[in-house]
Amino acid sequence: VTMSNAAVASSAPSGKEEDEDTQQHAWEETGEHSWESAVREDAEGNIILSDRASAADAIRRRRKRLELTDYAQRRRRVVRDMIRYLYVVVDASRTMRGKDPVLPPGTKLECTLSLLQDFVQEYYDQNPLSHLGIVLVRNGEAEILTQLSSNAKSHKVALQSLSQLVLSEGPAKGGEFSLQNGLEVAGRSLGHQPRYGSREIVVISAALSTCDPGDILSDTLPRLQAAGVRVSAFSLAAELYILHKIAEETGGVVGVCLDKPHFRDWLLTGQSVPPPCLQQHDFGCEMIKMGFPTRVSGEVPTLVHATRDTKVLARTAYSCPQCQAKMSDLPTDCAVCGLKLVLAPHLARSFHHLFPVPAFSEIPIEKSLTSGSGTETAEHQVISSSGPGMDKVELDSMLVTSSAEFDRCCFGCLKVIGTFMDPPTGSKMVEATQGEELLRFQCPQCKNVFCADCDAFLHESLHNCPGCLTIQSTTQRLVH
Repeated sequence: VTMSNAAVASSAPSGKEEDEDTQQHAWEETGEHSWESAVREDAEGNIILSDRASAADAIRRRRKRLELTDYAQRRRRVVRDMIRYLYVVVDASRTMRGKDPVLPPGTKLECTLSLLQDFVQEYYDQNPLSHLGIVLVRNGEAEILTQLSSNAKSHKVALQSLSQLVLSEGPAKGGEFSLQNGLEVAGRSLGHQPRYGSREIVVISAALSTCDPGDILSDTLPRLQAAGVRVSAFSLAAELYILHKIAEETGGVVGVCLDKPHFRDWLLTGQSVPPPCLQQHDFGCEMIKMGFPTRVSGEVPTLVHATRDTKVLARTAYSCPQCQAKMSDLPTDCAVCGLKLVLAPHLARSFHHLFPVPAFSEIPIEKSLTSGSGTETAEHQVISSSGPGMDKVELDSMLVTSSAEFDRCCFGCLKVIGTFMDPPTGSKMVEATQGEELLRFQCPQCKNVFCADCDAFLHESLHNCPGCLTIQSTTQRLVH
């Protein structure tokens, strides 16, 4: 016992060394950096200099990135696969163990694993019928961290255990990154998946080189193209030509990290939505057998299939309509007969991507869509705007139910938009030019106006326009 205690005491760092390890750099102590706001882009993509980028400019840049990556935002006809088989290849090499000023506060790998936790939840929310797997690449080798499955809990547990392992290993571990081994391991697993689903690989890497056993372009790339695998890549450092070439040849997308919000948008927004089918894809229909299980419960716990290999004791389960086997969660594949078990809401959420909400157009500040704001009363607020051509507008206590009544009110949340509120008497007016509250977006079909928050919520989460649904329900009542 004495020897082991001495060994632990000798290996433990001193107080001075511990303070040096926990001491932050100057660029880590502050959350704002001058290089993030010094250079930005205008609406045409030209680089301009500015002291500080406004919230409105950030929203416009985000909408522009979505239009470039999503065909539905460009109002084109889109054909998507409802079922996806996706592998995320994570670089866990030595280059990912270092810190980056644009990805605070930990290392690049810690930031990646943290965002992957959110991506797993978002992926299954947007694709309830799809499967997800994770491949880890370090020391020149690739290993499957989690197999392809529809169980989000197993992926989150694996990512949490990996985060703890990375913290215990330190920055000197990890070795080299091997892109070919990662693609080969993921590609071989995807080759056994059904043809009616899309086969995809997303590579997240910070390495500036790859240590491979062979030639990727002549050996691995033809096999990926023959299997119909789409490869997308995101670089946390500089863009690699080999990643760009493979993504271009397989129909994927490429991104280079600008900051943490950009990384989050690219991963959660860009990769959670099913991509359009490849041009060489066969657009023929194929029938898929599915079952709608019944929920059963009992007073005595029984063995229930959590996965294909593990069982747990539970009082509530879902009974397969074909073999009567009990499963713990839905959606999933039956562990006995292999039947895909789903519920009606899962199918409804998958259909949202086939009929996306059209992109809303931004309304200029000085443009007015209505002539009045309702009946004047004693209780009202005066709203003023510093925009050109804007007059003072009075809001009464009348409830606004449509943008046709007042175009400065969001149809979704009834928030006042497109103007500034006059401050109370005796207070100082806050300088907020080009703020988020000035943005207005109009639906091209129902012509209702929405704020920036509702615009993002309708396109990314709800997948329906409330104004269009109101018109449809009114029409149906008039017909009947």
